[in-house]
Amino acid sequence: MNDYPPEIQQQAARWAIRLAEAPLDDEQELTFQHWLEQDPRHHHALEQAGMLWHGLGSLNAEQRQVLQPQPPATFLIRRVNRVTQWKIAALLLLGFSLGATWISDGILMLRSDYHAAHQVKHVTLPDGSEVDMDAGSAISLAYTPQERRVTLLQGSAWFTAAPTTAQEKRPFLVDAASGTTQALGTQFIVQNSSQTTTVGVVEHSVQVTANGQTLRLDEQQAARYTEHGMTLLPGWNSRERGDWRRGLLIFDQQPLAVVIARINQYRSGTIVIPTSALRQRQVSGIFSLNELDGALQTITTELGAKTVSFPGVTVLY
Repeated sequence: MNDYPPEIQQQAARWAIRLAEAPLDDEQELTFQHWLEQDPRHHHALEQAGMLWHGLGSLNAEQRQVLQPQPPATFLIRRVNRVTQWKIAALLLLGFSLGATWISDGILMLRSDYHAAHQVKHVTLPDGSEVDMDAGSAISLAYTPQERRVTLLQGSAWFTAAPTTAQEKRPFLVDAASGTTQALGTQFIVQNSSQTTTVGVVEHSVQVTANGQTLRLDEQQAARYTEHGMTLLPGWNSRERGDWRRGLLIFDQQPLAVVIARINQYRSGTIVIPTSALRQRQVSGIFSLNELDGALQTITTELGAKTVSFPGVTVLY
């Protein structure tokens, strides 16, 4: 399933709901056709949303009664109330995201030697080095007589490298995206996201090489690299970046969308936010990874929002 941007998924979900409700009038039809012509991806996204909509027919009778709108006796055209639209849109969006997630997770598991699903995972490597993996992270190993090489395929990891000695002379290397980090000491953090890779030093130093550039980073220094180059990150702090390792999530004036995406990493179910205005609200707080349901309740109360839950998905609105 294609991993379309959230905006396209949301628009397709809304059109799928609207088309299922009743025939479009002339003005709606013009708007709909204009939307289809705006982007070649819209047509396929709508097809996927439509298939997911029809897939609701596989739900049991009680679930269908909750999710599907009931036709008012005094109106010929069925209407879906605001909350029900959000429920169905959330399920359609969840179908999009789960389809992409199942595929990517399956490929990731085939490529990785260690994979942390919805929890922080601690692993000890063959040479005695240790890795704390954040939820959603994956690594693969390539140990040879010449080197100890780890590839961070996805996510964040805190490395405690076994030092080189007279007996262990092989360098400890971590590949992530287009760069390589060599341990010149013990502890460092690497975060490999879809667009950028960040390397930060907790203790001693590392050498980072990416796109023809090489930087030495000392304790509490960090750098970020992309396919276009590498830059230092002033003010980087390992205590803040390693909050997950201490069982915490720390947010300081972060958009709700960012906060919920982070929380979703540690949950088997998915929280979705259908409205863009709510996604942009700012959130600050310190939350325990062991109390994420309480964190969601606190955030909901503080923002004056509401939630509705179904198996596998919670809608925040």
